[in-house]
Amino acid sequence: MTYERRIDRLNPGLILLLVDQSDSMNEPLAGGETPKAQAVADQINQLIYELILRCVKTPREPPRPYFHLGVIGYSTARSGDPLVVSLLAAGDAQNLGLQSTTELAAAPLRIERRQGTGGGTVNAPIWVEPVARGGTPMCGALDRAGRIAATWTKRYPDTFPPIVVNLSDGEATDGRPELWAQRLQSLRTSDGTLLLFNINLSAQPSMPIVFPTDRTALPDRLAHRLLEMSSPLPSDMVHTARGQGLDVVLGSRGFAYNADLRTLALFLNVGTSVGRAAW
Repeated sequence: MTYERRIDRLNPGLILLLVDQSDSMNEPLAGGETPKAQAVADQINQLIYELILRCVKTPREPPRPYFHLGVIGYSTARSGDPLVVSLLAAGDAQNLGLQSTTELAAAPLRIERRQGTGGGTVNAPIWVEPVARGGTPMCGALDRAGRIAATWTKRYPDTFPPIVVNLSDGEATDGRPELWAQRLQSLRTSDGTLLLFNINLSAQPSMPIVFPTDRTALPDRLAHRLLEMSSPLPSDMVHTARGQGLDVVLGSRGFAYNADLRTLALFLNVGTSVGRAAW
């Protein structure tokens, strides 16, 4: 395990976000009234914006393409057929559904005026819209991520390994996702194996569990399965999590159970941190 490769224009990072868009995502996120689909879309849009800002070297040039992102939504049609689709407006020339931070900065879907934390209004770029319908073809989403990541690791064999974050509130309706997770985690670059993290969203008001080392405190089979599908955090991410005030040790896994809005934001910040970046 290394996970020390520098991120730059010649060796960019890949981040794939898999978003459960099943009907149950209409339910409110734990601890609030916001539907899970809306909360997830808001946090993804904020994450994309923060990644773009991290790629700005000077105010006189556009953000550099240090990261390529893919956002994959998964649900089912009325017929029951799986829908596993890119949620970004346009993809790359290789048809992987990816956009670089440079491309994302140039082409959000729109800009919204929203209430800022300081009381005024701010401009909020929107790239991803909330959707909630049908079932949960998680295996199909993991398969799509695997095909993208396999192509990526052949193209960039010496870059930081791909990061895949799966956000879901239910069980897969199309098979055993742990088998697809194992295939994903067999992919690697010279800097380490692919990192697969999972966020279990919930409408329950119980205490979130973030970055556990084992399943002792987890209450059900679904949580156990998602934990076992999750990669251990590399040391730099452990350091980032500690800096966020989280009790994390080496061996903690990239998994969150019963995530509320704050937990979702913290997890995405930790799970997409890359230590030795060019900025």
